[in-house]
Amino acid sequence: MSQLRTELGSGAAKRSAALRAGIVSLVASVLILFAKLAAYLYTGSMALLADAAESSVNVIAASVMTFSVAVSRRPPDADHPYGHGKAEPLSAAVEGALIAGAALFIAVEAARRLVAVQPLGNLDLGMAISAAAGVANLALGLYLLAVARREKSEAVRADGVHVLSDTFTTAASIGALVAVRVTGLVWIDPVVALVVAVNLAWAGARVVRGSLTGLLDEADFKQLERLAKVLEAARRPEWCDIHQLRSRGAGRIRHVDLHLVVPRYFSMDEAHRVEDGLESVLARSIEENEDLVVHIDPCRPLHCAGCTMPDCPVRSTPLGQRAIFDAEHLTQPGPI
Repeated sequence: MSQLRTELGSGAAKRSAALRAGIVSLVASVLILFAKLAAYLYTGSMALLADAAESSVNVIAASVMTFSVAVSRRPPDADHPYGHGKAEPLSAAVEGALIAGAALFIAVEAARRLVAVQPLGNLDLGMAISAAAGVANLALGLYLLAVARREKSEAVRADGVHVLSDTFTTAASIGALVAVRVTGLVWIDPVVALVVAVNLAWAGARVVRGSLTGLLDEADFKQLERLAKVLEAARRPEWCDIHQLRSRGAGRIRHVDLHLVVPRYFSMDEAHRVEDGLESVLARSIEENEDLVVHIDPCRPLHCAGCTMPDCPVRSTPLGQRAIFDAEHLTQPGPI
């Protein structure tokens, strides 16, 4: 029995909010890219080229993110009964790979510039343009992260992380130009570009790692602990046992399922009333857009020692120690 607590009106509003963030990111990223390319062309700085290369990835990533958000917000259908939420972590994985590719490009070009040093020019103008682009990037990144937290969007969060990392890249690039101007040591420029490449590679790895959590259905232990506390606090005698509690995320929707053991002498109607009671308990504690599925299993003699059902006509073993509904116990696969 499934319970998906989603209101259509609020769902449409949230969908438009995430899509709006994607469109804003795409338009802003294109403008910022043009500004950074102008700064590079004026100066010939390798650090500014590295900054522009990362912004070009921002444009591609914003396009992918906008598309993935639109797809992931589609309701479940016959071909995708669990919805389209996997589109978001997939988009984040693509973005992480693009960030790593940009890091490799920057590293190669910076190494070439170290071998063949070239003079820089128009440093003041280049730094001014780059600083303006950096401020715009900072505002965009903070906006995207705020939307991601509100909408629980992995794709928007990945884009926000990338945009903010671009802000640090811009700051490092400007610092390199200041150092070159003060010291006259032109090799500082490609060295800073190499540092930027390492930072980008690390950011890309973190984005890919986060996306794999969703793609591979990694367990959310904090949520399992929270659900276990709710079930233990609201425990009823007819809940002979609970096992195989699982949770997986698909975009904004999180799917939760578990097996509820009820007395085997209960009728189907009685068993489903017990199931409805458990779902009501969890419905008051689970977050919006969580899909709950409860499987009903009949009790077996092995459950008797931990079952508190009073006046049970089929009990084969006296009550020993009541089974504690903690996360370790509830996530066990159960008897075969």
